[in-house]
Amino acid sequence: MRKRSNRIPRPLINPLTRMSPAPKEKRDRVMLSFHTALEAMAGGKHPGEEEWRSLSDAINTLETMVLMGKLLDHEVMPLVTAAIDGMVKAAKRYRAGQGMRLDGPGFTALREIVAVYDQCLQGFTEAEMAEAQHQTQLRLNAVWRAKTLPDNVIAV
Repeated sequence: MRKRSNRIPRPLINPLTRMSPAPKEKRDRVMLSFHTALEAMAGGKHPGEEEWRSLSDAINTLETMVLMGKLLDHEVMPLVTAAIDGMVKAAKRYRAGQGMRLDGPGFTALREIVAVYDQCLQGFTEAEMAEAQHQTQLRLNAVWRAKTLPDNVIAV
């Protein structure tokens, strides 16, 4: 009797899937989490750290995409800077015992960040977005490994 092989055949991969945007269901799920977090931080439904992290993921990913050369610096970075300012103010209010709420300019900037992120999800391939998220995670890991956080970094 012949010995059976342990090799398991791999499924065939369609090369066009690497060149297409994420499926609509995935995009909608991501955007729903961003919109829910944005509404919670603006509307006063007791937002917490999860909402803050969700929106900061959007900001950090767009910043990474600028660093990767996928987005134009002069168009996106003013939005990123304004959104970071709004998030920092919300985090300071949260640490002072008040609710983690966005002010007017912070809400406007974050709404525009979410809109740009939605355009990126529709325009870039799923692989490009995954690479941007991976590079963002590497950048954040480098910040967390540092002995002290830089002055311009707020961690919640």
